[in-house]
Amino acid sequence: MKPSDFNILDLIPQRPPMQMIDMLVYADDRSAHGRLYIKESNLFCENKVLRESGLIEFIAQTAAAFTGYRNKMNQGNVTEGYIGAVKNLVINTLPSVNTEIQSEILVENEIIGFTIVTGRVFDESKVIAECEMRIFGKE
Repeated sequence: MKPSDFNILDLIPQRPPMQMIDMLVYADDRSAHGRLYIKESNLFCENKVLRESGLIEFIAQTAAAFTGYRNKMNQGNVTEGYIGAVKNLVINTLPSVNTEIQSEILVENEIIGFTIVTGRVFDESKVIAECEMRIFGKE
């Protein structure tokens, strides 16, 4: 099955109103791409833009969906994870409501219960946010 064949709620532990990612579009062994259509009702929207915390959470949920997809493909369950650290955060612009943004994560390392990813958020082909994220996985 392709990642996009799954209902996103089958891949992530988050539930509305905390759910950010709409679809896991692509995944391979070390990377994944997600998609989000920003609605004005989004918990992380203020003054008709998605705030910085929403961009960070979108990256984290792309990583969660990636892990959930890998687990599902190996007959496992969706597991919880927690952001342990965010490094080198750069936010170039805040996206407006009623637009679609894309995410990309690359797994840099997996070690002793931590996953280190580089994440980017795009509005069309323009990078609007990027960071390194350390995620602690809960079994």
